[in-house]
Amino acid sequence: MGVLESLILVLFIVGALVFVFSFLAMTLSFNKTGSGKYSFISYFPFELNQFKRNSAKSWIYEILIIFGSLLLGFSLIFYILYNHFELGNIYQLYLLVSVIFIALLSFNLLFFIKLSAYRLHLVFAIIFSFSTLLSLVLELLLLCRNDVLGLTMSTPIINIIIIVIAIVFMIILICNPSYKTWAKLVKVDAQTYNRPRFNYLAILEWGSFITFLITFIPIIVSLF
Repeated sequence: MGVLESLILVLFIVGALVFVFSFLAMTLSFNKTGSGKYSFISYFPFELNQFKRNSAKSWIYEILIIFGSLLLGFSLIFYILYNHFELGNIYQLYLLVSVIFIALLSFNLLFFIKLSAYRLHLVFAIIFSFSTLLSLVLELLLLCRNDVLGLTMSTPIINIIIIVIAIVFMIILICNPSYKTWAKLVKVDAQTYNRPRFNYLAILEWGSFITFLITFIPIIVSLF
């Protein structure tokens, strides 16, 4: 493994670890607020945002998430610079980079846009979901082209399987008819209503993020 390949791997690993650390720390902080335990199938990303609670740790968490996003983005840029002769259509590569950065930007904005700005929140949730799906499709087209050219046949096959599974998962998330009733509260007693255990809009946002991270797995696999 060369220097640039090692740099790409380090950027991805550090970026992913920054996300994991930030989400873990923010989840623990949320659980201490007395609002109950944070659930990724019930609560939205912006509800982890401590800035809305005037927490002194707010800027640390938000800066870490932005930093992690930049690390993931630059790992992709360096990968394309390293492999652009083999990957094929340079314009398709630029489009893939643009779509992934749009997805990263949309996800970061979802940490600030509350449901009080319902339409704006929904717009960026849709942008994030569809940009994630589009990035998967573009990456699949690139991998298929490599397969046709006969470049490292075994690796693209593994990558193609991963991407196809991720695309199917995203389609299931986006096409779930339960999104029509995501805001319907569950009646506990005559005067008490709670949010449902499965909040499908929140599941769409977090599920899209998990799927988005999967788009980087083929890149990492191809380095070995």
